[in-house]
Amino acid sequence: MKKCGKWPPGAWLILACMAVLWLLVWPVGVIKDELISRTAADYSMNTGPVGEVAAIQEFVPQYAHIRSVGVDVGKMDGAADQGTLYLHFYDENLQEFAKIPQDIGEMKDGELTDIPVNLKLEAGRRYYVGILCEGYGEAAPVVHYRSLSGNGPVENLHFYYGPNVIADASANIRFLYRIPLTVSQILFYDSLILLAGVWAITMLKKAGQQERKE
Repeated sequence: MKKCGKWPPGAWLILACMAVLWLLVWPVGVIKDELISRTAADYSMNTGPVGEVAAIQEFVPQYAHIRSVGVDVGKMDGAADQGTLYLHFYDENLQEFAKIPQDIGEMKDGELTDIPVNLKLEAGRRYYVGILCEGYGEAAPVVHYRSLSGNGPVENLHFYYGPNVIADASANIRFLYRIPLTVSQILFYDSLILLAGVWAITMLKKAGQQERKE
C-alpha cells in the first residue's frame, strides 16, 4: 500500500494562516459589503440658506454602520462656494453625538456629495441629521429636497427647515452602509482562501521534490 507523502516544511504555517483568514471572514467579519439607499427622484425644490438656520432630516437607518451620507446642496450660482458645511447627528432625544465637517468648496453644486461619517448607529431607531454651514461669507448654500411620497429613501421621515416641518418633503440624500456578508459571500471568500492555501502547499511540495532531486 502506497503511503501518503509527508507535509512539506511550512505547510502547517500555511494551514494556520488559512484558519486565521477564515475566522476573520466569519465570525469576526473584517470584510464587509456595501449597500446604497437613496432617493428615486431628483430634487425639485430647495430650502432657504443653511447658514443661520439648519435643514434637518429625521431618519431611521436600515443597518448599523453608515459609511457616508450623500448631501445635495445648491451654491447659488457660485455665490455660496466657501466655508464649512457640518452634519450634526442627534439621537431621538435630540442629544448631539457627532459633528462631521465638509469643505463647501469641494462639494458638487446640485449633485450628491458623499461625506464620510463612519458612524455606528442602531438600526430601526430614530435619528436626526442637521445640515448647517459656518464661515460661508456673503451667502450660504441651500439644501435640495423633493416630495417624500413614493420616492424614498426609506430611511427618511420628516424634513425640517429650522423648527418648521416642510410638508411631504425629504432631503435629496443617500446613505452608504457597510453591511455583513451573506452566506454565499462568506463561502466565496472561504473558497478563495482554500484555493490559495492548496496552491501554496502544492508549490512548497514541488520545491521540496526539486531540492531532493538536485
